[in-house]
Amino acid sequence: MPYSGSSVTVTAKNSKGTELFVGTASGVDADSYLDGVAQEQISDVSFPNSASHRFTPGDEKPEADIADRDWWISTDTGQTVAKTFDLDAQPQVLVIAPANSDDSLEGTTVSLQMRVKGVFALSLLGIAGAIILAGFSVFFFMRWWASRIRPPKKDAGRPDNSGPEGGGPAGGGSGPHDGGENGPSGGSGRSGRNGRGPAADRAVKGEPGPATQPISTVQPDTAGQAPPRRRDLRNRRSFRAVTASVLGTGLVLSGCANMPIAKPSSPDTTPYERTAVRPGEAGKFMTNYTESLDKTLGDKGTDLDKIQAAPLIDHTRAQIQIADKAKQKLRAPNFTEVVAGSPNFTEYPMWFYAFGTADKKSTDGDKQLTQVMLVTRESASTDPLVRSASYIPADQMPTLMADDSGAVEEGPEDFADDMTTASDDVSSFLVDGKAKSGGPDGLKEGGFKGFRDYVGDLRDKDSGFDKVDVDCKPYEDLKFEDMTLSTENGAIGMGEVRCTLTIKAPSDYALDLGDTVEAVKTNDKEGDTIKVDTAHPYVLMRTGDELTAVATDWNVLSSKVE
Repeated sequence: MPYSGSSVTVTAKNSKGTELFVGTASGVDADSYLDGVAQEQISDVSFPNSASHRFTPGDEKPEADIADRDWWISTDTGQTVAKTFDLDAQPQVLVIAPANSDDSLEGTTVSLQMRVKGVFALSLLGIAGAIILAGFSVFFFMRWWASRIRPPKKDAGRPDNSGPEGGGPAGGGSGPHDGGENGPSGGSGRSGRNGRGPAADRAVKGEPGPATQPISTVQPDTAGQAPPRRRDLRNRRSFRAVTASVLGTGLVLSGCANMPIAKPSSPDTTPYERTAVRPGEAGKFMTNYTESLDKTLGDKGTDLDKIQAAPLIDHTRAQIQIADKAKQKLRAPNFTEVVAGSPNFTEYPMWFYAFGTADKKSTDGDKQLTQVMLVTRESASTDPLVRSASYIPADQMPTLMADDSGAVEEGPEDFADDMTTASDDVSSFLVDGKAKSGGPDGLKEGGFKGFRDYVGDLRDKDSGFDKVDVDCKPYEDLKFEDMTLSTENGAIGMGEVRCTLTIKAPSDYALDLGDTVEAVKTNDKEGDTIKVDTAHPYVLMRTGDELTAVATDWNVLSSKVE
């Protein structure tokens, strides 16, 4: 919405009784989910009654059920649905669709209402200001106009006989030579009170004058001007009172509303950034994954492909078969602490690492372990899929360094080279049991050692087998080297090696490799040679200059007789 300083309510109503769905999401999710789907996009809203919109052709409905997506920020359903947005909050995308994917939006109307705060108060202030300005204009105009047509004022404070004919300055005066009615100077001024002041009268009558004379308040040469007048302040006081009351009323009313009012803005709405696993959602993801895995294991692998993908799904399917053969029950681990991180939080496809510290009761052994999982998500229409999982000792869990958005930098380029070299070193060790100089530490421990011990038992002379060959190579269908994370003191990544055991028995021997290998047989052919496929997931960590490979176990995947 190209506005700020207020909130907007979007309301959708269907006149045909269709159940509507409304949801808010970050743009990266909505764009991915609706990619290739027919849609009407509304943008560039201009209140009160204008909006730009365009139709994008495509498929009739999205691939996945709209209500099942986990990235919705908020959702609601009904024949009438509404959402209110704070225009100053982070930008969101509003999606309106039929709740049932088989329905359509026919008969649906969408309206937008924006709360405009303070407009009434500011309108009154504007009106009051306009009235005041108009009043001032009229007042000054009338004064100017009146000054043009006003007649000249009569002289005030001058005697009637002033001028050349009177006793003014141009005529005679009561100077020092005045001796009576006709002084020596022959002045034509009259004697008496009209021609003389009180002092002159007293002089004529022989009365003594005052010892001092008062200072005149009349300035020189101002005798012909009008005397000062008292200003009439009543009109001015009334005018001020009206102005103050109007302004006060406007200010009081403006205090009843929140300021500032809504105004157009140009927000930067792209890209719509979001985190793949937002703060607090790492634990939610692990919890949901554990619950789904528990249910799947109890249903003998039903819907396993909804939560896992290769190479991990191959391990889990084999474990389900082995547990069923041995009459055992599998369970998913419980986690006490969860951390997640990824460098890619703003676009699909995305991937991230999830680290869950397992409850001691969930794993065998005395040491507490942390499960490391590599998770990928191709689009907003698909669910996150766990691609690889392995354990490391909890005390070896590295510290991830995330920025403000939760993003963790990818591992350095030279660590990608270490990943490639390490996978070759692991493959070589699993074949011959010899750790190369300069290779990663940890190859003679854990799951690597366990596999070598298993091969040694098969080659023991008491086993009765004529020949046991091992062929190993890195797993290539997933680019592990492209998915690594930087840590506080180095980097971390995952890898996997696949091996094939070729076991040949004497022709007069009956093959008996135990329940594990029998459970994953893919054929019933008779023969003296059996091939067993195994998987070896591991975690590679670099701490300073030290490179360590950690594997706590290995898995039998399948077997067949030749």
